[in-house]
Amino acid sequence: MLRKTVFAIGLLAATPHLHAQDAPAFAARSVTVLIAFEPGGSYDVYGRLVARFLGAHLPGKPNVIVQNMPGAGGLIGANNLYEVAARDGSVVGEISQTAAIGQALSTPGVRYDVRKFNWVGRMTSNVQLMHSWKTANGKNMDDALKMEIIVAGTGPTSSSVVFPKIMNDLLGTKFRVVPGFQGAASATLAMERREVDAVVRPWSEIKARNPDWVRDGVIHPLVQFSLSRHPDLPKIPAVVDLARDERQRQLLSLFASGSDVGNALVLPPNTPASIVATYRKAFQETMSDPQLIDEARRLVLEADWIDGEKLQKLTESVFDVSPDVIERAKVYNSGQ
Repeated sequence: MLRKTVFAIGLLAATPHLHAQDAPAFAARSVTVLIAFEPGGSYDVYGRLVARFLGAHLPGKPNVIVQNMPGAGGLIGANNLYEVAARDGSVVGEISQTAAIGQALSTPGVRYDVRKFNWVGRMTSNVQLMHSWKTANGKNMDDALKMEIIVAGTGPTSSSVVFPKIMNDLLGTKFRVVPGFQGAASATLAMERREVDAVVRPWSEIKARNPDWVRDGVIHPLVQFSLSRHPDLPKIPAVVDLARDERQRQLLSLFASGSDVGNALVLPPNTPASIVATYRKAFQETMSDPQLIDEARRLVLEADWIDGEKLQKLTESVFDVSPDVIERAKVYNSGQ
């Protein structure tokens, strides 16, 4: 399905009406948006955008603050949201789009169950693009078959770590991952300093922050980690396009499915149903807010949001993959 560069689509889904006594008393406290990544990256940009407007659509119009909790490709923040965060609506989080995949593949360090999170809504789907610097080794996927390309890696379930490993094994590419970066912002700085050849960043972030990089040939797009090609990048292969047989396509599709989850908000498990309903309604109103739409356009951010119920089903569908594919995929998601 092609991504849409629009900022409000469709009609608001029906949301249960809350009795006054059931609505959480947000006015007396602040709400924290916990972002499981460092400042400056795509997760941070979208999380802060929604945080600016969310409070106006919650009961009592509470003050909304942002807390970054980076580490291990989003694992630290996701585990905190699952195990520690309050269940009273005072904390809502933005976690990795690969959270469900990481759990399904028994990734070391995962202590959450995404099926028990309460998914509030997706701000946008998220095509991750691997790209190299202008003076680096490797300007396309043909080069990746012939020469070593050093890639900045973040957490064990991140696209920057998992996909190079898969492509090396299945396709014979020569990517070498240097792990341990906090996120896309620090990885990009390392690329600019020529400490690595390539990084993985959301395409939406690249075109918003560095539109001249592609236009002027400062970077070379290599491959999109997605199920289909972004309309802006019709000549750059989606990773599933590189599959040489159905077995490879199934494996690559499993990992690429995170692009459809994208930048999304979740509430901790065991959050009361009335609070979940309140947040889902507020999220839909926020994404349709003319002020947010204007700000998103100013920042050149795209959004194709979906509501929490659809997102809940989308994340749970990861666990419908056949056990055979899961077992094969675990080899690439071991964190080793």
